[in-house]
This record gives sequence, C-alpha cells and structure tokens, in this order.
Amino acid sequence: YHQTGSTKVQRKQWYQRRVRGHPREVSSKRKVSVIRKNTVGARKSRDPRFDDLSGQFDETCFQASYGFLGDMRSSEKAELQAELKKCKDPRKRDQLVKLINKINTSEKAQQIKAERHQMKVESRKEALASAKQGKNPYFKKKSELRRTELKMKFEKLKKEGGVDKYLAKRRKRNLQKDKKTL
Repeated sequence: YHQTGSTKVQRKQWYQRRVRGHPREVSSKRKVSVIRKNTVGARKSRDPRFDDLSGQFDETCFQASYGFLGDMRSSEKAELQAELKKCKDPRKRDQLVKLINKINTSEKAQQIKAERHQMKVESRKEALASAKQGKNPYFKKKSELRRTELKMKFEKLKKEGGVDKYLAKRRKRNLQKDKKTL
C-alpha cells in the first residue's frame, strides 16, 4: 500500500516501498543487529583437484592406478557395437553411433597423449645418458618435440597411405581460416 502522510507506523516500518509495485528496500539507517550468524566454524567443501592438501597430480601414477578404465571403455564399446547391429529404432541408432564415436575419439586422444609422453621420456633418457658420458645434457625444446611429433605423424600416414588425404583436409581448413580473416 502507499500513503502520502508520515505516521508513526510508517516511520517504524523499515521495510518500505517508495512506489507501489516496486521492490521493497531495506533502510540503510537501521542498525545492524548484534546477533549474527556464526560462519567461522562452518565447514567448507573442497575440491581435491585444486587443493594443495591432496598433493600433486602425477600422470604416471594416475595411469598405473586407473589403467583398467581403458579396458572397461573398450568392452563398453564392443557392447554398444553389438547393440547397434540389433537396433532398428533410428533415434536410438543415432545415439549409439554418437556414443561409439565419442569413445573412439577419446581412445585416439589417449593414444596421442601416450605417444607424446613416450617421446618426452625417450628424449629425457637420451639427455641423461649423454650427461652420464660426460657430455652436456641437451633437453629438447617444445618446438623440437612438436617437430619430431609431426615427423612421426607423417611417417605413420605414409605407412597407411593417407598423406594426400591429410594434406587436402589441412589445405581446406587453412582456406576456411583465410576466408574468415578476410
């Protein structure tokens, strides 16, 4: 409700509306109550991924502990493929195809990650071996590691015979990028 005159009731009312229909505003002139909620002893939940109390993340230890997940994923993929052969509903079929593709891409990503890690380990071993022989150890830079990775990728594509296809896709991608920038 909205009244024009000031009464004792209206002065005491600290939860007022200036205009009818507008939200109520708390007066800034009212004192804060002495009794407050105790938030000091409140327990806060913490995320172990970002908390230092949980320790540092070790990729090799993680792979050793949870390596079985890859086997589970591959068995799940086999089950999905068997279900896909039996399935006749087009919607469910699309869902199954998407799931299988998702598993395939994650497997590829894991494989690429493992190859990169292996390459880093080998380059580190070479550097340490040269240090044991009395030479200056040379640790490869990221750019050099990328270059060797590209070489390995092209060698793999040569064996499979997909170099032309890969280069064509890359050219097409670069053309699209150029079109966007222009």
